[in-house]
Amino acid sequence: MKRSPLIVLFLTLFIDLFGFGMILPLLPVYIQHYQGAPWVGGLLLAAFSTMQFLFAPIWGRASDRIGRRPLILLSLIGSAVSYFCFGAAPNLALLFVARVASGILTAASLPTAQAYIADVTPPEKRAGGMALIGAAFGLGFAFGPWLGGVLGQHSVFGIPPLAMPAYFAALLALFNFSLAFFLLPESHHDRSPSEGRAQEGPLQALRNIGLALRNPAIGFPLTVFTFTTFAFTAVESSFSWMVLLRFHLYGQAGAAVTSGIFGIVGVTILLTQLAVMAGLARLAGEHRLAMFGTLLLTACLIGIGLAHDLTLIRILSAFIAIGNGVLNPSLSALITQSAGPKDRGAISGAQQGLASLARIIAPPINNALVASHTGVPFFLSACLMGSAFFLSVRLRPITSAATPETASPPAPPVEAPTDRSWPAGTGEVERES
Repeated sequence: MKRSPLIVLFLTLFIDLFGFGMILPLLPVYIQHYQGAPWVGGLLLAAFSTMQFLFAPIWGRASDRIGRRPLILLSLIGSAVSYFCFGAAPNLALLFVARVASGILTAASLPTAQAYIADVTPPEKRAGGMALIGAAFGLGFAFGPWLGGVLGQHSVFGIPPLAMPAYFAALLALFNFSLAFFLLPESHHDRSPSEGRAQEGPLQALRNIGLALRNPAIGFPLTVFTFTTFAFTAVESSFSWMVLLRFHLYGQAGAAVTSGIFGIVGVTILLTQLAVMAGLARLAGEHRLAMFGTLLLTACLIGIGLAHDLTLIRILSAFIAIGNGVLNPSLSALITQSAGPKDRGAISGAQQGLASLARIIAPPINNALVASHTGVPFFLSACLMGSAFFLSVRLRPITSAATPETASPPAPPVEAPTDRSWPAGTGEVERES
C-alpha cells in the first residue's frame, strides 16, 4: 500500500470533526434563538445520542461483515445531509428531526474508525493509533469553533448568519466523502462470521453491552470507560450553558466566548494526542495514563464548578483537555486489544453504545441542574470521575506477548450465552505483579 491508511483516515476524521466542532459550541445559541430553555438543549443532545446508542453497535457489527470503508462513507454522507437539514430548520421541532437523522447516519463513524485503527496497527502501537482520533478531535476543535463563530456573524447569498456554520459543515462533509471515496482503502478483509453470531436488531445494543461487560478481559476497562463517559458529559452538555448563565452572556457574545474556549481545548487535545502518538503510552503504559487522566479530570471538574473567573476557566479547560486526551485513547487501546480481529468492530460499537447511553441519560439531568446552579453538574461529575480513578488502579497493562492474532484460543466464558458470545481474551493482558 503506497500511502499510509492511517494518514487518509486521519484526514477523513479531521474534516468530519472540523464540521462538528463548528456546530457544537453554538448549540446553546441555537436553543436560545428558538426561545428554548437549557433542559431543551439537554433533550436535543439526548435525542441524538439515543440514535447513536441504538445504531453504533449495529454499524460496528456491519463493519465486521462488509468492511470498514462502506460504513465510513455512509457516516460522511449522513453528516452532509444532517448538517444541511440542521441549518435549514425553521424551528425547534425540525432541529430535533435533523439531530435524530444525524444520530442514525453518523453512528458508524467512531466505532468503525476504532476498528479500522485496530486492523492496521500492531498491539504495541495501538494507543498511538487510537490517539489519531483524539488528534483529529483536537484539530477539529482548535479551528472549527473559531470558524463557526466567524461564519455565524456573516450572511452569504442571503443565508441567515446562524445557518452559515451548518451549511459550511455540510459542504465540508461532501468534500470529505469524495476524499474518502477515492483515497481510503479497505482495512478488513476477513469477512467470515464469528461463531454463534445472531443478526443485529435495534435493541441488540443492550445485549452487546451486557456481553462485553461480562467478558473477563474487556469488562473491567469498559466499566472504567462507562464511569468516565458519564462524568465527562458535564463538560460536553453543560459547559457552554455554564459559561452563558454564570457570566450572563447571550447571543453572539456568548458564542464568541464559548467558541474561544473550545478552541483552547482543541489545541490542548491536539498537543496531548501528539505526545501519546510519539510514544507516551509505551513509556508510561496505557493503564497508568488512564489513572493519571481520571485523577486530573476529577480535580479540574471540581475547579470548574467553583471558578467564577473566565481566565481560570480557560486554564482549567486546557487541563481537562490534557486529562481527556490521555484517558480516551488509553482506554480504547485497552478495550480493543482484548478483542479478536473479527470482533473489534462489534466491541468498539458496544463501547460507543455505552458512550451514547451516557449522553442519553446525563444531558437532560445536567442541563436542568445547570439552570438552577451552574456548579452542580460538575461536582456530581467529579464524584463519578473520582470513582473511575479508584477503579482504574486495577487496570492491567497491554502486553504484546499474546494478542488475539497470535495467542492460542482462549477458554470460553463460564456463563457465555449459547447464541452469542465474546472472545474471552484472557491471554491478551496480564496483571502486574
